Amino acid sequence: MPSNSYDLVVLGDDLAALVCATLCARRGLRTLVLGDDRPARYQLGPHKLPIEPMLWPMAAGSAADRVLKELHGELALRRKLREPKIAAQIVAPDLRIDLGADRLVGELERELGKEAAALWIQRWDRGSELARALDPMLGSEHAFPGVGFFERREVAKLAERAVADASTWWTEAQTSATHAFQIWQHLAAIAMRHPNAGPLSIARAVDAWRTGPSPLRGDGDAIRELLVEKLTTAGGEVRAGRVTELGVSWGKLSSLTLSNGDELGATQVVASRPPAELAELLGKKAPKRLTELAAGMKIIGYRYTLNIVIDEAGLPEHMAPTVAVVAAPDKDPVSDAAFSIHLGEADDTGRVIATIAAVLPSDGPIDPDRMVSKCMALRTGLWKRLGDVMPFFERHLVLAHSPFEATPPQVPGGRGSYDVPRNLPLAMIPVWAATAPASAIDHATGGTLTYPTGLKNLTLTGEQVLPGLGTEGALASGWSAAKVACAIAGKKKDYLRDEVVGAAG
Repeated sequence: MPSNSYDLVVLGDDLAALVCATLCARRGLRTLVLGDDRPARYQLGPHKLPIEPMLWPMAAGSAADRVLKELHGELALRRKLREPKIAAQIVAPDLRIDLGADRLVGELERELGKEAAALWIQRWDRGSELARALDPMLGSEHAFPGVGFFERREVAKLAERAVADASTWWTEAQTSATHAFQIWQHLAAIAMRHPNAGPLSIARAVDAWRTGPSPLRGDGDAIRELLVEKLTTAGGEVRAGRVTELGVSWGKLSSLTLSNGDELGATQVVASRPPAELAELLGKKAPKRLTELAAGMKIIGYRYTLNIVIDEAGLPEHMAPTVAVVAAPDKDPVSDAAFSIHLGEADDTGRVIATIAAVLPSDGPIDPDRMVSKCMALRTGLWKRLGDVMPFFERHLVLAHSPFEATPPQVPGGRGSYDVPRNLPLAMIPVWAATAPASAIDHATGGTLTYPTGLKNLTLTGEQVLPGLGTEGALASGWSAAKVACAIAGKKKDYLRDEVVGAAG
């Protein structure tokens, strides 16, 4: 017998899962989030280091804009945003520019000359126009990329024209904008943490880099705290738990069994889990649709993070909080060829946490033994590249450590030693892509999964749904999964409009 029952159980506590759970709880569904107890930060001595950096998309019309408005969280989040003089920087061979409001033209002219800069700006302006083509898709009342034949058809109509225009722009950029297209491809890979972004995703990323992304105080902690606060205020619950079995009755999920033996009842489940993992939990009861979804996506890499703590004196003067490093434009935008550096704010002792984020390429899952050597090779490559951006960082190094490696922190002589937390190393988050992109939406977003799974009350969400859209893809899939869940629960069609959510709060 179930020890407790819920209208909705959400498996996972990543960004998409928390967005979905929070929206559903505010619509009156008794909601439980079963998380992985994966921290957003970890402690090494006095230093609280991030697992991953997070850049927040703030443009009007973005998926983030819609979620914040519906949760009435705009002011709360703005208090967590940093507002540096220089929003971000791009560092590439023979190109170093500052980004921010009204900076781009002057910076490009200084670096490239007026003629070449004018060509870059022309193509950049066109990319910004194309980026807005995603707004009606991400902001419509339909789930994106649609649920059911008619919804998917309406979304596909919008996507086909947008993808065609973006493809034309991208082809022209490759032939006429010198090496700009290589820089932009790498900037998109850095922003989306995805090396295979399609032309429309590239346009979206290039538009975001124009003024620089929005760094957050506390990285992912800031967003998680905001969502959890909204969720629990609406009566939702969050707890850690690993599901070992899913019960099925009459074509629907009926119960979840946890590793501690607890059994929970659920009217429906939203899972931020790979379809293959869900199929394994269901065993012989897994529907054919779920196995097809599992076969339609593949792992093409893993998200890697390296944290270094340095004295503030080791940073170059006027270094921005976010730096996109395009070290090898002629290579694939992975490993040390394309990565980002994210600076925290100096603490009371004048020390700064710098988080380096890159994608470790892979053709499928990596064996744990091989993962160790691959991470070490990536770390070595990043270390060499860092010297080009921060020439004196090693002289001022306090420690260096990755949450995905079992090795102890690298600490220069005389700086002390640190005990690694017991819950490390963590598993790296995979980067997903479609095995055979077919639709215009697939090409726009790096591949898509449908939300329905073949079981009436099991819905997918998470980064594997819209992998090529980065943080925005996670937000869009969380909102869409909430729409599906509330529709199954019999809520009104306009349940996610701002005035309805406001009234529900």
